[in-house]
Amino acid sequence: MFKPPSRLQTMVDRAVGSDRSDPDLALNLDICELVNNKKGNYPHDAVFALLPYINGRSNSQAQLALTLLDNLVKNCGHPVHYQIATREFLNELFRRFPEYQPAMPNPVHYRVLEMLQEWRLTMCRRSRYRDDLQRINDMYALLRRKGWHFPEIDAENAAVVLGPEDTLKSREELEKEDLEAMQAKLQELLRRATPRDLREANKLMKIITGYEQSSKRPDYDREWEKELEAIENKATLLVEMLQSAQPGDRLDDTIQELLAKCVSNQSRLQKLI
Repeated sequence: MFKPPSRLQTMVDRAVGSDRSDPDLALNLDICELVNNKKGNYPHDAVFALLPYINGRSNSQAQLALTLLDNLVKNCGHPVHYQIATREFLNELFRRFPEYQPAMPNPVHYRVLEMLQEWRLTMCRRSRYRDDLQRINDMYALLRRKGWHFPEIDAENAAVVLGPEDTLKSREELEKEDLEAMQAKLQELLRRATPRDLREANKLMKIITGYEQSSKRPDYDREWEKELEAIENKATLLVEMLQSAQPGDRLDDTIQELLAKCVSNQSRLQKLI
């Protein structure tokens, strides 16, 4: 019996349609919102729905699909990050790459390399759940061994993947993030449903429901204290640098960066206290 495409698939097909020359950011963000609201298998289904287009014959549709993938990575958090770091996804993403890098990679391959480099330098280093993302580093290392070269990335654009560094988070926000990360992992284990995955899912469900305590459970109060200490140290350093500056001196990049972080965390701190 014919099964009509899901709402998600229909939206993805529209976003990367052959009649489209430029990305539709509003539609892409609607897809991100749908994934965030529905959760469950939606992060998996969204990123995997893009692979046939990325590996298809149309370079323009591949670029549209990569733009949507980039939007999902930057707007849907760890549930999507977890999916793009699976062996299944990464193998498909690089399936049509030649064994060794040609003198001039095509634009689609170049964009994929750029995105992998971005993921490696952001979420694989700064995410609280970077242990779940190790296969991104593994794929990077494999391609490097084969002689592939990676492009430089735009630091400002890359920062959007995880948001600004050193952003103060409350205990409740940290606990919520951890719960969402565990639920994303649980969903994938149940989807694969191998005997090993189901055993691991059973253990994870006991932790999520509070039936068992994880040996790796973070000390949220200590994390909060460490974040406050880091902000205090930055504020102290900023004061010292400003006091040593001469009247009329231009504020260097370090001072401007410290000032921006202190100001952003000041408003966060006022809301949390």
